[in-house]
Amino acid sequence: MAPIILYNFDPSPPCFLVRVIADILGVELKKIPIKDITKEMAAPEMTKKNPQRTVPTVDDNGLYLAESRAIASYLISKYGKNDFLYPKDASKRVLVDQRLYFDTELYKSFEVVWAGDFFAGFVPKHDMDRLILGLEILNRMLEGKEWLALDHISLADYATAATMAALEYIPHLKLDLSKYGNISRWLRRVENSFPRYAEFKKIYSDSVVALMEEQKKQKQAQRK
Repeated sequence: MAPIILYNFDPSPPCFLVRVIADILGVELKKIPIKDITKEMAAPEMTKKNPQRTVPTVDDNGLYLAESRAIASYLISKYGKNDFLYPKDASKRVLVDQRLYFDTELYKSFEVVWAGDFFAGFVPKHDMDRLILGLEILNRMLEGKEWLALDHISLADYATAATMAALEYIPHLKLDLSKYGNISRWLRRVENSFPRYAEFKKIYSDSVVALMEEQKKQKQAQRK
């Protein structure tokens, strides 16, 4: 069977999630690098595969999928040796799903704040307040718990940890995780959950730094 094709953008937290989950499962990915998401994903061939024109997009032998959490749950359900990360039992799976839906909203809050901060140099108070509220809720969700949804690590933990990795790179946010003790302790547990996590996070982090430097140079050139 041909490897699953991943249309990948290294600085993307959702792509980071898919790469991590595939590695945990031992699923081979053929990564197709995307350099300009807006342009390349708008090509007719890619629009047909993913009308949303977003990354990650995967092609599993003609099955095209978008949205990182949907892709990750599919990979676990089809290729996982067990249902440890995404349970088949409805009463357990719904707990993971609920946290994944929460993470979707948390990530949207991050995107708004990051875009405002980086491109406009200004974030409206209500947008920042929404992000901070999301962090406070996440901290409450972890009160007295080691993991976000179940009594062991699950897809919800990996997805939300990818979002938290993104928060480190809002240029002027200067997020102090010490204010959120439950989150900071939980992140350490996630990062120690399998040996190659640090390697994948470094790839993501290095690519974000490089992207931000490139965009900074472009903005400076435009001012000249």
